[in-house]
Amino acid sequence: MAKAVKKAKPKEEFRDYGAEFNRAVGDNIRGVMRKLEKAGLSVRKPPHLTTLFIRRPLSITWDEFKDIIRSVLQPRISGVFLTSSTGRMFVCSNKGNRPGRFERWA
Repeated sequence: MAKAVKKAKPKEEFRDYGAEFNRAVGDNIRGVMRKLEKAGLSVRKPPHLTTLFIRRPLSITWDEFKDIIRSVLQPRISGVFLTSSTGRMFVCSNKGNRPGRFERWA
């Protein structure tokens, strides 16, 4: 009798994120979409005004991704809340004593 061979799961080539922006550059979510798409991310906009669905290819590292997201935030007053397809949540706020730092919440 032949042994059953377990098929390896195909590895994901991307991660999905939901991003809720507060005071993005120019207060223009469509401009943010264009900038993220130029950086190589796939972006969709649901009906909610300041939310974006972002697909990050794994060829873009987490640090590069954070830099891209930071680049669309206003320097002193902006923030973003990210939820990942892995279940993790991150907050980046340019207010307070750690501006621009991504803090993991879950």
